[in-house]
Amino acid sequence: MDAAEPKRKACSICGVSFHRSEFEYGNRSNRSYCRACNKAEREAYSLGGAEAARAFRDEQRLKWKV
Repeated sequence: MDAAEPKRKACSICGVSFHRSEFEYGNRSNRSYCRACNKAEREAYSLGGAEAARAFRDEQRLKWKV
């Protein structure tokens, strides 16, 4: 990691700032969702498909973007 690169990042779903390591999972780094939101979104997807996952993301974002 470059010295100029910030060590914290905000989740694009919940808006909470986490250490960058929270966004490195599933053999990929620099994701936009934190681990907890990724897990919750996958659960929503498994219960109701893409529409349910989209609704989950939109609902969570409304909580902190308003």
